[in-house]
Amino acid sequence: MTEPVVSIIPEEGGYSIQAVSERCGVNPVTLRAWERRYGLLKPSRTAKGHRRYSEAQLLRVQAVVQWLEKGVPIRQVQALLDSASAGTEPTPEPVWQKAREQALEALESLNLRRLEQQLNGLIADYGHARVIADFSDPLREQLALSPSLSLQSSLLHSLLMQKWSGKALSLSPGRRHSGWVLVPLGDPLAALELAMVLNAPLWCLDQPVDVDALCQRFASQPRFGVIWIADALPAAAQRARWLPDDKMEFPAFIWGPLAQQLAAGSPGLTVLEGNRVEIAETLQQHNLESLS
Repeated sequence: MTEPVVSIIPEEGGYSIQAVSERCGVNPVTLRAWERRYGLLKPSRTAKGHRRYSEAQLLRVQAVVQWLEKGVPIRQVQALLDSASAGTEPTPEPVWQKAREQALEALESLNLRRLEQQLNGLIADYGHARVIADFSDPLREQLALSPSLSLQSSLLHSLLMQKWSGKALSLSPGRRHSGWVLVPLGDPLAALELAMVLNAPLWCLDQPVDVDALCQRFASQPRFGVIWIADALPAAAQRARWLPDDKMEFPAFIWGPLAQQLAAGSPGLTVLEGNRVEIAETLQQHNLESLS
């Protein structure tokens, strides 16, 4: 995974957990789990109890990320970091394959409580971006291939909608603060999944809105940008209402499998390319607070 280009300055006693999160692309919740559950990190504390990470700890976080990207289970990373064998290449376990098999068993028995517990554990250990890319995306694709598993597919979709919606709500900016507006053109789950990876101030809608309404909102409260998530083609009349036909005063992006096709008729849109993590890195370069 390419690291975000973020300039961070050490605070007194080291880097804050937010600074490390931005530099390494790891959610603060996951950093705390690595510390508490696995002993992978040992940050110091300020007088007020805030975590501070040294340069060595920051490099350790990056090393953990590298091992996880190679398919090493989180429970094995401690030994690799602390032993002389840290330079060797272990044989990765099929972590995500096993996780998906367990999820299928839970879905086949309609045991959503068990599946939610599994999902919570994976998020704590690996973070939303990796769970979505390596667990829920391929699991949904696998279920979609078999009509006989349509019930299980719908149950999984409902569970993910509920889980991600709650998290997305917590990301809503405060009054008069800046943030991204995520507008789905199709399945609202696609917008929620992008919201989980962005993990930044945002409003995640569950349906399209008239572009005129967004323009009116920007006039009264600037400092926001809009991202349309295109995984379905709207009808001509809907497209005229929902998508801009000219350059916008606010940052206007479109992303998804149908982004290029829709942007061809909407010159005011800039197409975003790449996976969710790459999109998050691109959007970090935009200072919405500077808009007026």
